[in-house]
Amino acid sequence: MRGGSIWTRELTFMVVVGLALAGAAALTDAWVVGHVRTSRAPFIGWMAAITDLGRSHWYLIPAAAIFLGVGFADWTRAGFRGRARLARVFGQAGFSFAAVAIPGILVNVLKVLFGRARPVLFEQHGAYHFDPLSFGYAFASFPSGHSTTVGAVAGILMLWYPRLTWLFAAVGLFVASTRVASLSHYPSDVMTGFLFGLTCAIVLARFLATRGVVFRLQQGKMFPSVIGRAARK
Repeated sequence: MRGGSIWTRELTFMVVVGLALAGAAALTDAWVVGHVRTSRAPFIGWMAAITDLGRSHWYLIPAAAIFLGVGFADWTRAGFRGRARLARVFGQAGFSFAAVAIPGILVNVLKVLFGRARPVLFEQHGAYHFDPLSFGYAFASFPSGHSTTVGAVAGILMLWYPRLTWLFAAVGLFVASTRVASLSHYPSDVMTGFLFGLTCAIVLARFLATRGVVFRLQQGKMFPSVIGRAARK
């Protein structure tokens, strides 16, 4: 199914609900960070220890390696089905790289535009200090870049395995929340970043699907299906 709309009512609903949750989280920013700052709970320490799971290079490097490896392989040695599998892996690797890289670049622009002070400046400025067009780590809290990456990865996995959508959403939000445990971000930074990465991944997949590349649109469904794989019912 080519053509069709890139944006859907389901996407609008997801974004509106996500922004509402981010707004609700903003009301707790000061309390949550204040609690984390004084907590000695082992679980919070463990969450902070795994926060680097949100670094984009964990996903960009393998995606690029697979894309290049398959791209430079000798496809003439594979039969028809083999070439179809190679094409699917090649396309999905390229999509995965773009789905993580594009929102990752955009979120860094947003960080500069908003210039929100990170929790490291909590004592000086509180939880709601913004200094637009500021550069540097200390004023790059909103949105969370790690959470944007995690949201994009969760979106990729949802597109590949739509029946596990809620599992990937729950695990992704947990991994993103480790940014709060590490005192790198506020809850609203995390919620907004996760939503941004997730939305970008889905929109990119739908954009490609409207052109018959890598994905195909499914009637009445927000998630397009992977070309070469049976459509989900």
